[in-house]
Amino acid sequence: MERANTWEVPEEKEAGRAEREGPVTGRETAEQWRGQVDLLDLRAHLLDRQDRTLLQMYLEAGLSFHEIARWTGLSPSTVCRRIHRIIQRLSDPTYPICLRHPRYFRPKELDVIRDHFVRGLSLACLRRRRHVGHRRLRRIIVKARRMARALAVA
Repeated sequence: MERANTWEVPEEKEAGRAEREGPVTGRETAEQWRGQVDLLDLRAHLLDRQDRTLLQMYLEAGLSFHEIARWTGLSPSTVCRRIHRIIQRLSDPTYPICLRHPRYFRPKELDVIRDHFVRGLSLACLRRRRHVGHRRLRRIIVKARRMARALAVA
């Protein structure tokens, strides 16, 4: 069973976020936060086990960075930094936009895009894992960013 459909966000939600202008009230902030948490939950299955566990401890269990640090043996600042980076990666629209337009990308290119934009793997790590040259990887990443920008506007 393909999990690609679980990544997509209803377009009404995305359109609703873009249309809001003016001052933000506390209620809108809470609704936005709930929407963001729902989005992160939908996309969490794409993470590796360690990152998914950190995110679940933070969002679902409601643990503080200090409590997570005690459980994991990491420092609180490391936990904070990793969770914020995980949230940034999952909030980046590049991969879902590329996934919605598979005709522009080969399956292996989509794998590279997922590994880089969602899992946060560096080009060096991707080069070793995927056995692809640095220039080819760079072209795939640039192509994904350009396509995401162009398709997001359209």
